Amino acid sequence: MMNKETIGYQKYFVGQKWYDRNGEKVRQGLLLMPAMLIILSLVIYPLIYSISRSFTDFNLGMPEIHFVGIRNYIMAFKDIKFLQSLRTTIIFSISTTIGGLVIGYGTALLLQRNFIGRKVLTVLLIIPMMTTPIVVGIIWMLLFQPDYSVINSLLSLIGITGPQWLQNPIWALVAVIVADLWQWTPFFTIVLLSSLLNIPEDIVEAAKVDGASNWKMIRYIITPIISPIIVVAVLIRLIDSFKVFEVVFVMTNGGPGNATEVMSYYIYRTGLGYLNMSYSMAMSFIFLIILIGSSTILIRKLLRT
Repeated sequence: MMNKETIGYQKYFVGQKWYDRNGEKVRQGLLLMPAMLIILSLVIYPLIYSISRSFTDFNLGMPEIHFVGIRNYIMAFKDIKFLQSLRTTIIFSISTTIGGLVIGYGTALLLQRNFIGRKVLTVLLIIPMMTTPIVVGIIWMLLFQPDYSVINSLLSLIGITGPQWLQNPIWALVAVIVADLWQWTPFFTIVLLSSLLNIPEDIVEAAKVDGASNWKMIRYIITPIISPIIVVAVLIRLIDSFKVFEVVFVMTNGGPGNATEVMSYYIYRTGLGYLNMSYSMAMSFIFLIILIGSSTILIRKLLRT
């Protein structure tokens, strides 16, 4: 019986048919061609086009385009509003990521225990994640309205006068952070709960026999075991929080002033509001570099664990 080892490198024999290895590679390439064309047309070409335009003075209101080098990138680091939007984005991302991790981890530890209604409560936690960001923004905008908001009404019952949430620079950012935490904290809860439920019971029982308290068990046993999952969840959530747009757009429109103007919203306003597309593209790539840098740090942390 002839087989592919005895025939050589170009052809091999299977059953009663000859197969050409080069022909197989060509057919496989043809099958991949539609997907490659989609990637080229929807991802790679726009990326190359945006990079090239970021080195010009491309403006939707002006027909002529001139090469200006790295002027847009230099201008971005001199732009006070851009630097403020970067600071606001960092504050927002760190607050929502750390806050979501702490609240989500605590909720996951509670849901790890057996009690009546645990499955129903776990399913209900997914509802905020299923809600579109636009709807989330509308809901929390109504909740934080100073005149007829539910939150200020509840605060008034205990003798506290609620602030002008969306009209105050500090409280407006807090309101946007709270809205984002409400929507995405369940992400941490679901991911960490699945990890906690997969921890071998023998390890937990041995720690209890040795007299470990619940706090020591969480700190020295459970957390180190699921630390790779925590790093991955933080990485995903951090990248997603950097790209926040809809909630800010609906709740505050970047205001009051520019207190809640995150980078994505400032880039949008510069490109589509002021028609300065080349400058917005340059800021977008600075934004991309920041995302890649922060992601690389977390990935290296994950590899060390």
